[in-house]
Amino acid sequence: MLYRFKEVRDIQEYTVAEIIAKIDEASTVNNTYITLKDYYKGNSAILSRASADAAKPNNKIVNNFAKYITDVNVGYFIGRPVTYTATGEGAELKEILQDIFDYNDEQDENAQLAKVASIKGVAYELLYVDEEANPRFNYVEPDNLILIYDKAITPNPLMAIRYEQNDIASFAELYTKTDIIYYESGEDFKDLAEVSRMANPWGDIPVIEFLNNEEGMGDFETVLSEIDAYDKAQSDTANDFEYFADAYLLLKNLSGTSEDEIASAKSKRVLLVDGDGDASWLTKTMQDTATENYKTRLQTDIHRFSMTPNLTDENFAGNLSGVALEFKLWGLEQLAVYKERKFKRGLQRRIELLCNFLKLKTGKEEDWRKININFTRNIPMNVPDMVDMVVKLNGILSQQTLLARLPFIDDPAKELEQIEAESEGMVNLDLIPDEFVDNETPKIENENQATEEIPAEEATE
Repeated sequence: MLYRFKEVRDIQEYTVAEIIAKIDEASTVNNTYITLKDYYKGNSAILSRASADAAKPNNKIVNNFAKYITDVNVGYFIGRPVTYTATGEGAELKEILQDIFDYNDEQDENAQLAKVASIKGVAYELLYVDEEANPRFNYVEPDNLILIYDKAITPNPLMAIRYEQNDIASFAELYTKTDIIYYESGEDFKDLAEVSRMANPWGDIPVIEFLNNEEGMGDFETVLSEIDAYDKAQSDTANDFEYFADAYLLLKNLSGTSEDEIASAKSKRVLLVDGDGDASWLTKTMQDTATENYKTRLQTDIHRFSMTPNLTDENFAGNLSGVALEFKLWGLEQLAVYKERKFKRGLQRRIELLCNFLKLKTGKEEDWRKININFTRNIPMNVPDMVDMVVKLNGILSQQTLLARLPFIDDPAKELEQIEAESEGMVNLDLIPDEFVDNETPKIENENQATEEIPAEEATE
């Protein structure tokens, strides 16, 4: 669950004591982030289960639903790269931004932001300037960043604190609208001291929030209890099988049997029984049907409540039509719609900050609203149907919009440039002078001319 840090005072900068207090306050929230990341990596609660009887089996089987849910959601939402389009004056800005995006591996950055947000409910991106004065941006885990908002009805970023700690030293960075201040200390944050400061070149707080949803919850956060129950049921089933394999041999009316005789029977695989004596295996009766039904119900609930389909289910087998596939992915699509709205706000904020930087660098005012952001779902598509739809819409929508709908076109604007360049290089036969035309094939103006120009002997033949 997202915890927003808000400042109710009109303040421009924190003191060292206030920075330390904010870091301490964030530690309680970070425990949730750590737990969610552990589940994604397969370190679920079952691994810490202890057994009261050390002689009994204590299997700890992890079924990593958390990783499956996140990977499917992220792959569906942003497996295909985000594309950007612009027309008119925005085309030049789009080219400048695309160079910056390529320099920062923007496609991989977007995927990583979506993954962190899927796991922890929120991800942050920090913009900075490298040694060569190039604008850079990189994701930051929410465990290491505090974004502080003002007291407005629509909260706006007021300050940000990035902090890290290792066995040797700790450091923190305070970002305000005017300055970037660096602090360092020893093993903990108690002795933070200012080391340096520089002017903020971004014109605003250079930190962007990417929410997974309005509540700031991870995609599998609501089904952690079901995941734990499934791990426990699967582990207990394994324990029962071990109990079955380690069945006891019951000797009836043979209480006088010595250990040597038992050892001999095990070795020779022969057991002699006299009188009313009897031997049989004492085994535990397993409720296979009830157990499997219970696990099936848990698995179904995990997929249902996380709205993530089980793609290995037989219902996804075969050649499904586009409509049938969309219906089966309806729940996943609803999650992707929410993700897209939140993610788009973050991308718009990134472009806005980059425009602020470009204005400072070139002195030219740039309008970030000229750039259109397009998302494409990563699902199996019937490409011929998509092409047919684009052809039918030709003349109704712009060429750039139509190309953006094709899944194999990553950059519609660049594709249009290539089409134009190829068309300029084509030869127009109507513009070739007559002297370069093959004279053996005369041009016929009309039927009368054709009749008059044919020699008589050829006509007779």
